Formats: sequence, structure tokens, C-alpha cells
Amino acid sequence: MRNVLLFLLVSIPPLAAQSLIPAGWDPALAGDTVMQRLVNTSAPRVKGAHDAEFVCVGDRAYLVAEANDEKAGESAGWPFIYATLSVVNLKSLAVETVIDFAKSEQVFANETLPVGACFVPRILQKDADTLRCYFTSEDPGKRQSQMWYRDFNLKSGSFAPTIHKAKLKTAAGTFDFHPQFFHADAAAQGFMKKASDSSFFIFDSFKRFDGQLYVALNNFGGKQNALSLVHDDLETFEVLGHYNEPQSQALSESAINRLPDGTWMAICRNDKGNYHFTTSVDGRTWSVGKEMSHVPNGANSKPTFDKFGDVYYLGWQEATKIQGVSRSVFNVDISRDGKVWERKYRFETPKSFQYPTFHEHEGVIWLCVTQGDTSSSRKERIMFGKLEDVGQFESQDGKQRIAWPAPVEEPATMKVGVKLFTDRDYVLTEAPDFLMGRPFVRTSIEGYELECVKPGELFVMTVSQSHTANQSQALRKAGFEQTGPPEFQLFPGEVNRVTTWRRALNPGDVVAFHKLAFPVLGEGLEVKLVNTREPKSESPEEKAARIAEMEKIADHALVPPVLNTSPLPEYDYEQLDYGMTIGIERTPGGRLWACWVAGGDSPDAYFVLATSDDDGQTWSKPRFVLDSHDETLPRKRSILVGNLWTDPLGRLWLIFDQSMDMFDGRAGVWATICENPDADEPVWSEPRRIWHGVTLNKPTVLSTGAWMLPVSLDQRGGFGPFKGCFAELDPMRGANVFVSTDKGKMWERRGMATFPKPDWHEHMIVERKDGSLWMLARTGKGMMESVSTDGGRTWSQAVDSAIKNPNARFFIRRLASGRLLLIKHGDQIDAHEGRVQLSAWLSDDDGKSWKGGLVLDERKGVTYPDGFQAPDGTIYISYDRNRAKDGEILLARFNEDDVMAKNLVGPKSKLKILISRPLAKFTKPESAFTPIFDGKSFDGWEQSGNWVIEDGAFYRKERGGSLKYTVARVPDDFELRFDWKVSEGCNSGVYYRPGQVEYQVLDNVGSPYGENARQAAASLFFCMAPSKDATRPVGEWNTARILCKGSVIEHWLNGERVLSFDYADPKWAWYVDLLAARSGDLTGRNGELWLQDHGQDVWFRSLRWRTIPEDEIIEPEPYFEPMPVTGEALKKEEARVKSMLEAKKSE
Repeated sequence: MRNVLLFLLVSIPPLAAQSLIPAGWDPALAGDTVMQRLVNTSAPRVKGAHDAEFVCVGDRAYLVAEANDEKAGESAGWPFIYATLSVVNLKSLAVETVIDFAKSEQVFANETLPVGACFVPRILQKDADTLRCYFTSEDPGKRQSQMWYRDFNLKSGSFAPTIHKAKLKTAAGTFDFHPQFFHADAAAQGFMKKASDSSFFIFDSFKRFDGQLYVALNNFGGKQNALSLVHDDLETFEVLGHYNEPQSQALSESAINRLPDGTWMAICRNDKGNYHFTTSVDGRTWSVGKEMSHVPNGANSKPTFDKFGDVYYLGWQEATKIQGVSRSVFNVDISRDGKVWERKYRFETPKSFQYPTFHEHEGVIWLCVTQGDTSSSRKERIMFGKLEDVGQFESQDGKQRIAWPAPVEEPATMKVGVKLFTDRDYVLTEAPDFLMGRPFVRTSIEGYELECVKPGELFVMTVSQSHTANQSQALRKAGFEQTGPPEFQLFPGEVNRVTTWRRALNPGDVVAFHKLAFPVLGEGLEVKLVNTREPKSESPEEKAARIAEMEKIADHALVPPVLNTSPLPEYDYEQLDYGMTIGIERTPGGRLWACWVAGGDSPDAYFVLATSDDDGQTWSKPRFVLDSHDETLPRKRSILVGNLWTDPLGRLWLIFDQSMDMFDGRAGVWATICENPDADEPVWSEPRRIWHGVTLNKPTVLSTGAWMLPVSLDQRGGFGPFKGCFAELDPMRGANVFVSTDKGKMWERRGMATFPKPDWHEHMIVERKDGSLWMLARTGKGMMESVSTDGGRTWSQAVDSAIKNPNARFFIRRLASGRLLLIKHGDQIDAHEGRVQLSAWLSDDDGKSWKGGLVLDERKGVTYPDGFQAPDGTIYISYDRNRAKDGEILLARFNEDDVMAKNLVGPKSKLKILISRPLAKFTKPESAFTPIFDGKSFDGWEQSGNWVIEDGAFYRKERGGSLKYTVARVPDDFELRFDWKVSEGCNSGVYYRPGQVEYQVLDNVGSPYGENARQAAASLFFCMAPSKDATRPVGEWNTARILCKGSVIEHWLNGERVLSFDYADPKWAWYVDLLAARSGDLTGRNGELWLQDHGQDVWFRSLRWRTIPEDEIIEPEPYFEPMPVTGEALKKEEARVKSMLEAKKSE
């Protein structure tokens, strides 16, 4: 019987806890009731306001907020944001006064504020007569932010004339309230995220427990949180404990409280998803944060966590949107134990309800909150009013919900401030005049498909810098042309500076683009939106089905690609539109091979290889292409990263990845090997797959003779529709190392290091003199490192490197001298300013210290170095510059003495040598040209009968004079295209401006003029030599182009820009004077076009030209170097010039 009774006792379910919420209570109606009695406390002039806090004293509320008078919203980068105090009468809710108390560069009796926003103010009552008002002054990227305070006298109603710095106390000491000290304290306890110089604030309200004052601290930019004890001086904030786990999330803006059992609890905003909760017994050691079921759909916004009476009030932003407005739903849940929660208020409004603060005063709970009407941020004003009498439930009898009027969608017309996308709040910052007032298509930022209904021009904007959102390659392939202005700020954010593209559409034409391609309609154009790429949520069943389908599609990347060893003309430079360095290598015979990515940093990517047989001075046209695209596949297949490597046997390896899309979650490292890389016809092996992942750097030959290959299996998993694919590979995701002990026949996975915030790892390994392996890796927080002392089997926990580099590729290699060579960004080893100042460094002590600092290229947009050292000690480094805009692949050639001298001292040393540049953007479509020869008649041409038409070409058959075009004069700014062919020993030319301004046509080998480069084919005769001899053999057709825009002149030959200079540039004055000796004048205009008869047979065909519009920019080639004239040719030229000048004197 006793056992039965015991069973009954434990089996009876507990009585349900008594609800705090009365039956029939409507939280949303309660929220509406509260919102209807809120009043605006911001000054009438204010256009933007946010981050408010308040205290109540007597019959008044004192609200502090950040405000500005220029525009809605807020940003730490807006120096016009100031801190303000509003005084509100609690009986009448009238705003009695508004006082601004801190502005950028404001002068106080003891201090002057620096330039910067006065941000996130906070307030508390110091004593019966004084309020203390805090604010943070910051200027992101330029200095450390600092929290200040200023006291307000309640009796006089005025602020003290002085301000003072708040202090931060950590385990290391007491400092100014700077984020660097906050970060250092967390880093000492294992925090691994990158430090931020701004956004160090108090977001939560002050809380008092057991007679002591506490407040949560937050570095928003660094995603760092801590509980602090506020000292009695109300000036010093002592860090008690950090709570930042899991660091894989983006936790910030926490709110804290203590539960009935004394446990601390914090709720944290999470910019990667839902709110996370963490707890602590002592406030110093905190649990790993996790989601709670009672907060199921949180948004990235500040929460609140208060206690009024014996009830906790938890406020949190729901991700649900009212009329498409972000932060438009805010819930307030209540609980007695902090575990079981019930909904008391639900604020639903298209005016938004964000960043509220709640305080109790004399039995009433008051609140302030940010709201707005029309701006995308809705940060326009601070509202204030009564929430409730503490613990009461206001009668809802006879009350009705607010009926918010349906929004009137703002017309999609280009004007500053207009909303641009359906799924983002971004608004137009600026646009050129020719776009303003035009209609645009408001669609998802992720992409769209449009079909033309009525004809007209479509203008599309895409980001100008190298970025996954840069769609310039896709636009060019779709027939769009870039137009002016060069770039402008479409919407806020450094990456969102854009270029403009245009194309004429006809009914039925369809265009489709991914993020970011913003469409604006030209005159008369009408389109319909066929499809949008706005992301959709999926159920677990849908996710499983998607993964199964996408993993099947990913199997297409297991098929070896076809090697294209005859890529011309399809892959000639005029067809290329992008350039990202892969690698450079030297083969045993001294040939240089360079490899780069064309198509874009996108699923359109493929490899292009070229060679140099003159130590990198000139380069071949593309001679090997690896392009695995196949239009029959369901998705794009790309080859995006890899490297070149000459192994100890003298074989050249091309290592590459292959994946569906950008990254299908598995990808694969492949290699093809060339055993005769110095031959005229190199032969490459059938590609073979080594493993999953990607490789970006060369193998390292270890002292044991083994070869070690770095392989990255990205820790982020698949991208886009491949997200979540190949989860079985997750335990192997990291910076792997593979080893071959049989000269590359087999590769074995040996070990792996992992890094926080990896970005393809791009890890490089050097063997140190003590036998340990030192791995450096690229991460989102900069360069990090790990060490292995067992040959790569195990690796130490990753730590920040003392070498400071941006989130970008670097290069490190052991030199023959025993030194380490490092290529990084920045002219200091422990500093950088982004992807600028690519520099070279040397270490004699295995990386403990570094010397030198030779800047290889000081410009912006230089990145991705790779290189090797030749047997004579010369170092060769390739890199790229402005991948999407300029697409330049460049070479630096130097030695160790140059590095130590920080200057070029070696006889072979040279910087900024051009390897390649894509020329597609310089090539206008044939539709832009007007034919001036129909291939059948001499209509429009004048001659003496010595020219005939043969096979559609003008043929100078016999002596008798030149052939002149008579229909029109040559435009001032123009492009002329034509083909030419010469007989043996032929000399001819095309004259296009008055006087002696001639594109030389010549048999460079058979004509005596060929000994002088300034008289060679494609030269500007007797003025400027081309950069190289790009002619084809006698009897073959050559293609030519002449471009003149302003003072810029360009000559092209067979698809290569061989002459490009600005004759107004003083650096070319000598050459201009040389032509003047022959009576040539480059400033002449309105010239006649004529084809020269110089006494030998010559042919011309396909002549057409166009006028270059005023807004088209033609910039001279910065790397142009004319071929030199030396020896006897120079002596003959000097004698001829002397004779010409003497003849002029005698005239």
C-alpha cells in the first residue's frame, strides 16, 4: 500500500500556475491604447532622433536622446548628430523645454569635443539636485570613441559648463572609456572577434541591486558585451564579466536583470538571428547564450528587461513587419520567475516601435520610444507617455484596435530619399542629373528578371569595386555599355558606389541579373517584372528536398574540365572583362607563366594563362584557358581559385578548384601537369581531382622531401541554394594540409587548423628552422596563425598574428638565403590601411621580426600577391589591381637588397609591369560605327586611278597617289577601325589629322623603316613608337584601331593597345617636339582621312568610324612604354631631325 501511495503522489500532475494575465486580455489592443496617448518630445526642427532614455523627478520627466536636424535616421559617422535633453510635465505631458547639451566640436570651459557624432546618451539621478547625462563622442575609423558626462542642475534648469570623461576599469587597470581597453579585457579571456574603434555604449537602463548600481556595457561594432559595476562616483564603470558566447553569433545591445534566486540573466540582440539568453551566478562567469522558446521570432533590435513590483517585464522586437516596415512589432511579456512568460502588450504600428525604455515613478510606469512616419528607418522622433499603473490591467471595454490606413506606395521615381528596393530600407543618396526624375523598377535587391513591353533604353547601376555584388561582367555579356559618370553613391555604404550601364531594349527582350543591378527606365521604355529573386523561407521538408536536389547538381563538378590550348580568338584580350591574380611561376628554361581569373569573382569565373620569354617585360596573348562552363548544365560551373607551381622535378602544375556556382559546399581541388612548359607547344596532362575544397597557394617542400599542399574546405558550407549541402564534410571544414611523399602521385590528408571568421583560409605554410610548421591564414578579423610541431598532424589554437593585414590574401615564402619573404598590405608590419600599399618584408629570425618594407604598389585596389624566386635571386610577385574596373594583372621584379633599402637598387628591378588587362570594356559594338567604305565602290573616295577594289578591299595596285575620303572630315573625337595588309618591304600609313599625324602601316622586317621603332607599324610616325611589335606576317590581315579623345591618342594593333598617351602630359613633351620638327602638330583638327601610297602594294578594308561622345572617358594607358630607338637607327633619326631644323631656319 505504501508503494501505491508513493506512486499516486508522484503521478498527480501539479496544479497549473496562476496566470498573471486576466481572461480575454488583448495585448495588441493594450498596445494600441498606450500608443494613442504618447506625445512627441523632440524639438520641431529635429528630422532624426533615436536612442532615448529618461528619469522622472517630481512631476517632470527628463529625456535624453540623440538628434539631428538634417535627415531621418542615425549613424555614428554623422558628425551633425547631437545629444539633447527634453523636459516633460508629467501632469500635462507638455514639453516645457528642449536643451542641446553636446555637439561636435563644442567648446566647454575645460574641454573641446572633437569632430564626431554625440551618440547614445544616457541619464540617471546623481542626487536630489543633479542629473548626470552621458553621451559618446565618436568618429568611426579615425579615433577611439569616448563616453563623456555632463551634469544638469535641477534647480537652475541648466547644465554645468564642463564635461568629463567616463572611465573604464578592467583587470589591467583604469582607463578612459575606450573600446580598445574593453576589447583587450575580453580578448584576455578568449574573445576572438576583431576590435572596433567605435560604438562603445551603454544601451540598457541602470539597475540597482543590494544597494549597488549596475549597467550592461556593449561595443556594438565589436559584438562585445559585459556586466559592469558603476562606482559611487558615477564616473567609473568596472567590468565584472563578459558574455559573448557563442562567438559564432553577433550578440550586442543586451539588457540585464536578476531573477528571484539571485541569478543574473541577460537577453542579447543577435544580428545573425534570434535573441540569445545567458545567465550567471556571480555576474562574472556566464553561460553560453542560447535561444529561448518564449522569444520565437526576434529581430535585430535592442531588448528591455525590467522589474516593476514583483513582476519582470521583458520587451523584445519581433521580426514580423507591419506594412513592410521593420521594427514595427514590439512585445512586452511578464513573469514572476523569469521562466514562464505571458504577453501583456503587443505594439503593432507602421510608425515602428523601437528602442523603448521603461521606468516606474510614483506607482506609474512611463515609457519613451523611437517612432517615425515615412523614412525607411522610422527614426524621426522620441515619443513619451504612460504605460500603466504598476501591475494594473486597464479596462478594454468599448475599445477598438487602431485601423492603420493602407500605405500609399511611394512612386518609384528617382529622387533623393526614395526607397529603392522591396526587401531593404535603402534610399537613394544621389544620382546624376540624367537619371533624376526617371521611373525605376522597385524589386528585390537580390535580383530580378524583366521583359521589355515597349522599346527604350534601360539604365542599370552596379557596384564599382571588386565585390560579389558587382554585375559588370554580366551586364557586358548582356549587351550593356558603361556610360558616365564614372561612379556615384547610390545608397549609403562604401561598397555601394556604382557605375551606370545602358542598353536599348525591344519588345520581348528579357534581362535577368543577380544582386546588385538597379534598373532605371529610359524615355518610353516599359517593362514587366517576370521574376524576383527575393529569398523565401522553407520548411524542414523543403530544406531536405532542396539539399538532395542541389547535391545531385553538385556532382557535375566531379567531371574533369576540357583543356583549351588554342583559346584565340574567343578568349583574346578584347573579349576579357575581369582580372584577378591566381599565380605566377618560372619554369626551368626561364619562361614565366602567369594565371588569372576572368569572368568575375562569381560563377562566371574561368582561368586564363599567358607566358613571357623576356623576363616579364612583354607577355603573350592568352595561350591556355580553363573554362568549364556548359550551357547544358542546370547551373553554372566555375573555376575560381588555384595556383601555379614548378615542382622540384621541373614540372609545371596548374592547381585549380571546380565547383557549381561560387561554392557548392564541396567543390574540389584539381591539378593538371605540364612536363614541357618551355616548349613551343606545351602538353598538359588530363586533370585529376585531389580532394574536396579549394587551394589558393603553392605547395611547400618540407625538409623531409615531402610536399605539403594547403587545402581549404570552407567552414561556411555551401553558398546560396547549396547552403547546408554535404553536412557529412563538416568535421573536416577548416584549413587542411595534404602531404605527398611520392612526388605528387598520391596526396594524403594529414591535419587541419580552424580559424574564426575564415574567408577561404588562403593559408600558407613555412617550415621554420626548428622543424615546426607555421601556418598563416586569412580571416575576417585579419591575419591569424597556428603552429604544428608534429609535421602538420595537429595544430595549435589559432591566435591573432602580430602581422597586421586586412581581410585579404598575402604571400610568405622561404628564400634561398634562408630569409622569409612576406608580401602584405601596409608600410608598417603591424598596421595597414586596407588593400593599399602592397609591400615586401624580410625576416632573419623565422618571423619574429621583420625588416625592409619596400612598397611595390602604393595604390588602392592592389591585392592577391603570389610569387617565386628565380635561381639568380630575383623575386617575382604578381598581383591584381581593381579587378572589376581595370582588371590589371601586374608584376613586381626586385631582390632582397631592394627590400632592405626600401627602394629599387638592383639592375633588373622594376615595379608595376603590366602582365595583362582585359580590353572588353574598351571595345564598342559594331552597331556604334558607321561604314565609310562599302567594299564595292569608291563612293565618297577620291583617287588617281591607281587604287582598285579587290575582294572587298582597297588595293593600291600601282604608283599614282593616295586615296582620300571626301564625304566628311575626321571628327575631333573619334574611333576609326580598319584592317590592313602589306606586301614585302611595304611602307604606307593612315593620315587622320592635319599635317604629319599618321598611323604607320609597315612591313617591319622587309622595310628599312622597320629599324626605327618610331617608324614601325602602329607607331605615330616620327613621334611615338608602339610598346611592342604586334604585326602579323606579310600577306596576312592586321586589325587596327585609332582612338582620339581630347589630347589622348591610342593606336591598336591586332587587339592590343600598343600606343596610348596624352600629348598634353609634360612627360611626353620630347616626343611631341620631335614630331614638330617634321611639321607635325597634334593639336590640329578637322583633318582629312587618307590612305598613303608610298610606292608599294598595300590593302585596306572594313573602314568604319564613330564620333566619341563627350561623356565617354578615354584614359591613357598608365603602363605605356614606347619601344626604344638605339644604335644606328637613333643616329640616322638625329641626323634627319638636324637636317629638318636647318631647312626650317633657311626658309
